[in-house]
Amino acid sequence: MAHANSAGSAGSAQQRTSTDQPASFTSWRDTVARSLLSFDFDFDEPQSFKGSVQSRPFADLEFINMTCDRHAAYRDASKIEHGQRPEYLMTLQLSGEFRLTQDDRTAVLRPGQFTFYDSTKPASLASSDGYRALCIKFPQKLISTSNDALNEMTATRIDAGSGLAPSVWALLSTLNETLDSMANVNRYSTVSGVMNLVGSMLLSQTAIQVPPRQTETRESLMRRIHEYIDEHLGNPDLVPLQIAGAHFISLRYLHSLFQDSGISVSAWIRERRVERCRRDLADPMLINVPAAAIAKRRGFKGASHFGQIFKDSTGLTPADFRRAALEGAS
Repeated sequence: MAHANSAGSAGSAQQRTSTDQPASFTSWRDTVARSLLSFDFDFDEPQSFKGSVQSRPFADLEFINMTCDRHAAYRDASKIEHGQRPEYLMTLQLSGEFRLTQDDRTAVLRPGQFTFYDSTKPASLASSDGYRALCIKFPQKLISTSNDALNEMTATRIDAGSGLAPSVWALLSTLNETLDSMANVNRYSTVSGVMNLVGSMLLSQTAIQVPPRQTETRESLMRRIHEYIDEHLGNPDLVPLQIAGAHFISLRYLHSLFQDSGISVSAWIRERRVERCRRDLADPMLINVPAAAIAKRRGFKGASHFGQIFKDSTGLTPADFRRAALEGAS
């Protein structure tokens, strides 16, 4: 096989990227690095190699459609960047054969099967001629299942015909086909539901009945919940039920956790939104951004609603607060 080194770094494509020309193994290397991760490659016939990659973002997810000729890819420690966001990549095999090795396991996929791997660990991949697959890349933190449990699942073949697997396969495939028509859909809320289903499916594959994270301390769980809320403040439909589901706990238990801290879940969300708006309104770099736009960005559903909550919290209207903050900074 001819060998090509990857020089690119991982990144999320913000538009479709593709390469499908003969003798395009260099373009393939660079496109894969942009859309998936950085790899070294081996090609049987580099001068006649053909491949295409189409990458589209959907909130925190990346949907990547791939077709290619036979080749192998290797990701060792030198390709794993320090501080890089930990991600999982799930492959749904549509045609051809795919071989994935990670964590001393090897999964061989044929159409109708899928697997996933961890971006923070070395891996080797090989595809046959006629390879076609849908790959979904997502931050590991979106799966509220213990990393220890998932470590036992990387490079494990999952058949899309039993348990929750058919539902996951159908949902991801349908999303991939309809992304362009979903402009008015609340994407972050949709992703939360999708990832809950994916996490439940992976958990069921491990034959573990109780997620290990349910045994963590209340303090640790609260820290994770606070981080989740901060990351999803821009979703105006963020509600306690979504937060509980994302952490595999009951709604009653979620309210119990917040009761210990003397504040309700909804009040915490509201206060965090106000705090983010305070910070934005006081930022001289955002002076030309209307207060209503800042409020919408932080998850408030309307300007009047935001104005009343902001004044109740700070004693000032958004305009008065911004004026005082910017005058004090000058």
